[in-house]
Amino acid sequence: MRKTILFRFGSKDFQWTSVLGIFLGIIAVLMLIKSAAVMFDSWQSVRDFDKCAEFSGIKDLTNLGSAEQLLAQMKYNDCKSSLYELTGAQIPASQVSMTSRQAVTALVEPIAWFFFWAVLFLIALSLLFNKSVVIPIEEIEMPSRPFKRR
Repeated sequence: MRKTILFRFGSKDFQWTSVLGIFLGIIAVLMLIKSAAVMFDSWQSVRDFDKCAEFSGIKDLTNLGSAEQLLAQMKYNDCKSSLYELTGAQIPASQVSMTSRQAVTALVEPIAWFFFWAVLFLIALSLLFNKSVVIPIEEIEMPSRPFKRR
């Protein structure tokens, strides 16, 4: 024996789905803009890291004096710390340039957040344009067996 219960969210008097859709839409648009900015900043910092490392002079340490070596290491550490702050990618001390795996892992998280907020915006639009949401909940009732006396 099966019994189906319908859960209705929203009515003709007050449309909760439209209110929820508007709030989710506003939040999703704001976070979509923020995640797009973070995504482009991450891409720019990954793209320009090798230029920053080359500008610091870290690749030519053997040709530099001791004070210039220290200055080059400080500039390179500044490049590494700005990359870490923007993307979360760490470059080991013995490594001078980024590998492609490090670049991809630095860019995956901002792209994933961008798509998450885009999907949430689409859900908000679907809530906004629906008058009510009906979710069927299926409840199964098992008939009880009669007990036998011994």
